[in-house]
Amino acid sequence: MTISPMDIYKLLPKEKNCGKCGFPNCMAFAVKMAGKKAYLDQCVVLKNPKYIKQRIALKELAGKLHEVKETRMIIHEDLCNGCGNCVVACPPNVSVSLDVSGGKGPTTREIIMKIANGKVEICNLRICRRFEEDAENRPCSVCIESCPLNAIEFV
Repeated sequence: MTISPMDIYKLLPKEKNCGKCGFPNCMAFAVKMAGKKAYLDQCVVLKNPKYIKQRIALKELAGKLHEVKETRMIIHEDLCNGCGNCVVACPPNVSVSLDVSGGKGPTTREIIMKIANGKVEICNLRICRRFEEDAENRPCSVCIESCPLNAIEFV
């Protein structure tokens, strides 16, 4: 599916082209987002509750744009520096072994993610807490919260 910058632009708040996203205007942001060079979380204005409908619609577009995983996870490899905070903080990883979560132990299919070649790599999303029955009400976001560079996103 092709998503054009105009598809994204139509849903942006366009509040005086504030530039809080780091781009000179909303159209520039939309062009970069369509090219996978900008991310929805960069638009701080969208976090305002009055833009919830646009944010939801943009999350759906972002999911299609990035061909997200089953848990709707996107890993922005260009932002990831391989720090491993997400791997160490992930509760299912820690439950396997502290060595695995610390990146020292064996890489089994029982871990969700690991650091390989300086980037986070997905091993087994089926054990992610987002698949738990109650995930609809309180989805886990530990990996997102632990990432200092916003390289992980759920859409």
